[in-house]
Formats: sequence, structure tokens, C-alpha cells
Amino acid sequence: MIEVTEIAKKKILTLMADQADQGNKMEGVRITYVGALPIVEYRLAFVEEGRREAGDITVEANGLTLFMEERNKHFLADVKIDFVETLQQTGFKVDNPKVVIPERTAPDTPPNLTSADAIAIKRVLDNDINPAISTHGGYIKLIDVKDKMAYIQMTGGCQGCGMADVTLKQGVIVAIKKACPDIIDVLDTTDHGGGKNPYFTPGK
Repeated sequence: MIEVTEIAKKKILTLMADQADQGNKMEGVRITYVGALPIVEYRLAFVEEGRREAGDITVEANGLTLFMEERNKHFLADVKIDFVETLQQTGFKVDNPKVVIPERTAPDTPPNLTSADAIAIKRVLDNDINPAISTHGGYIKLIDVKDKMAYIQMTGGCQGCGMADVTLKQGVIVAIKKACPDIIDVLDTTDHGGGKNPYFTPGK
């Protein structure tokens, strides 16, 4: 069963009311997704009254009408739609129990650091990323590249740093994917709980 949290419902209804004030009456929300497992990106869009698409099915969730393609109904059957406001993210968030996130540990097979992707990633880390974070006492090294996934480890000031996740998402992942379009995700294998001297810690 699809779940829409109360905060997400309130935000959706507010946005629909804004559209109605502009003369656009919305019938519901369409949920779609792009990508391939395990990396899936969900998209939400309003469906204007009378603008259903051929092949649409509808599902009622917490008083809202959700539209989706017939072929996607099984994959989307148990998603949870929420609205979050954090330092790292503000917006709608969709969780799907059918999507299993890979473990953030390096594969137990011998590392593959001589492939074209591995060499390109090491070049990005050595030339672009590490010189920038070295001023914080940090260093990032490539642990492995397997099945289009890059495994990295943060050391020095990056280990245990309160901003490590922001550094990863806004800097490292973007740079690596730009250099290696075939890489579908970058996984941080660092034991951040073992960091002793982070450069940055959240305010108390």
C-alpha cells in the first residue's frame, strides 16, 4: 500500500491550492521513476483535470489521487512519499522497500584498480578532490571499482567529519560521475564513528 505522510499531504494540498488560484485545477499527482536498480530517481508532477494519459491507473493514498503507468504499479505499490526539510535536503522524498541499497563495504574480492574507470577516478581524486580537502587535513582514496560502483574511503580530517556526507554528495560524486559516466554510484566505506579529529563538527 502506498503511504503519503501527513506533512507530504499538507505540502501537496498547499501546492494544489496555489495552482487552483492561478486557474489550474489539479486532479492528483503522478509518480514516475527513472534509472535502474539500485539507483532510482523518483519524480512527482501534478496531473491537471482532464489531462490523464492513456494507460494511467489511479491509487488513493491518504485522501490523494496518485497516477502511475500500469506497468509500474507493482514496483511502486509500497512506496512512501514524505516531505523533508534538513540542511542537506528540502523537498519530497520517496522510499521504496523494493530498492535495496548496496552495503557500504568494499567487495571481498581483490580490488580492481587498473581499469580505465579506476585510473580516471584516481586521477580526479589526486588532481581535483584531494588538493581541495587537504586544507582540512582530509584525504580520500579509491578502494575498489566493481559492477559500476566506486568504493572510496575518507581519512584524516574527513573521517568522522560532520560535513563528510555533504562533501561526498556535492563534490566527490559529481566529479567522479563527470569523469566516469558509467559509474552509477559512489559508496563511502569509511568508519566515521572512528574519526578522532574531524576538521568540522556540528554546533552544539
